Amino acid sequence: MSDERHGPPPAPSLFRGINVIFRMQIRRLVRGRKLRLGVISVVLVLFAVVAARYAGASRDVGVDRAAEIAAEAVSSGLRWGFFHLLAFLIPFLFNAQAIGEEVEGRTFSYLSTRPTGRFAITVGKWLAGTVLSVGLLVGSVLVLHVAAYATEPTALVEEIGSTLRAAGSLGLLTVFYCTVCTFWGAVAPEGSGIISALYLGVIEFLFSFLPGYFRCISMSYLAQQMGGLEKGGLMPDSAPDIPVEIGVPVIALMTLIFLGFAALVVQVSEYRFNRA
Repeated sequence: MSDERHGPPPAPSLFRGINVIFRMQIRRLVRGRKLRLGVISVVLVLFAVVAARYAGASRDVGVDRAAEIAAEAVSSGLRWGFFHLLAFLIPFLFNAQAIGEEVEGRTFSYLSTRPTGRFAITVGKWLAGTVLSVGLLVGSVLVLHVAAYATEPTALVEEIGSTLRAAGSLGLLTVFYCTVCTFWGAVAPEGSGIISALYLGVIEFLFSFLPGYFRCISMSYLAQQMGGLEKGGLMPDSAPDIPVEIGVPVIALMTLIFLGFAALVVQVSEYRFNRA
């Protein structure tokens, strides 16, 4: 009897399809300019914070005061350098054009007809940018901690818990921002940069400074509260305290909602090419 197999080969599993797109996108980001720009931005922020920390230090201060100076430098660096700058910039670089670059390069139609499927394209590209963003930012926070407390070994160990708490909150917020940028890239590939920047700048940055419960619209405010950072902005005393038990589920839920809508938009959209 013949053992011939008839029909086309079976389509790859969803996990395999996501893995293929993930590796392709990682390779593109590593070889492109975006990763280099992200690394340069992180290095500049680290250099500025560490330089300010040791520029304000003096050999005459005691151990306790030196530890306070280091703690102030880390707190200020986390607040302004990471939560208010790099947390926006890095996900924007890695995810805002994830879908648009395929549409503009006229390769999306090719990828979408492969057995991997559109859902795998969305999740694979989102996951690649998210892994690089979280790894870069969380790793940089740990470098900041070591550099700021380098001359205070006791405080280096004692304060690692608070730094890890802030790093975890920053990592969760970064995942959300990567998802937001991927979503807007799927909705409007040609205008994803502008729309993503407006969303992050208005909803996430400006709303985090509003008084009262208005700032709870911003996931950045929730993450900063979870990370143990001090409140700022207008009428900070009127802003509510956000415990980890509330902040984590809210940010995680918003991430799943945006990711689900991004996958849905990519699944049903017929992307057009405007360039001849």
